[in-house]
Amino acid sequence: MLGKLKKLLSGHERNESTASSLQLAAAVLLIEVAKADFSLADEEKSRLLDLIQTGFNLRDDEVADLQRLALDAAESSASLHRYIETINRGYSAQQKVSLVSMMWKVAIADGEIHHYEEHLIRRIADLLYVPHKDFIRTKHQALREN
Repeated sequence: MLGKLKKLLSGHERNESTASSLQLAAAVLLIEVAKADFSLADEEKSRLLDLIQTGFNLRDDEVADLQRLALDAAESSASLHRYIETINRGYSAQQKVSLVSMMWKVAIADGEIHHYEEHLIRRIADLLYVPHKDFIRTKHQALREN
């Protein structure tokens, strides 16, 4: 998996609909939400890793590899467009709603949703064509579960 993800990042493999590229795209978006308030709290990082592991059914070593690659990708990317486009092509409407739900869970992990986190989630949800009612429903659900 690590080799495949490295190929995706370096541009050698162009099939963006693969499971690995979808996982990388989702992980980058989750990391961006966690960093939106200009800090990456331990609680957010831990929640992020748990969500990636359970959401993608990965082993611990695969989660670590994906996290490392996603952090590198997030640091080197000036735009989220590529990742949003990958998700739009590869995810169903329900998977997109689930991803937005994951974003809320990451944002609330440190005990509060910063307005920058909320703004970014709203922007991403709009670009993923997630209906506003689902955006709000997943936010309230994350708040109740926290």
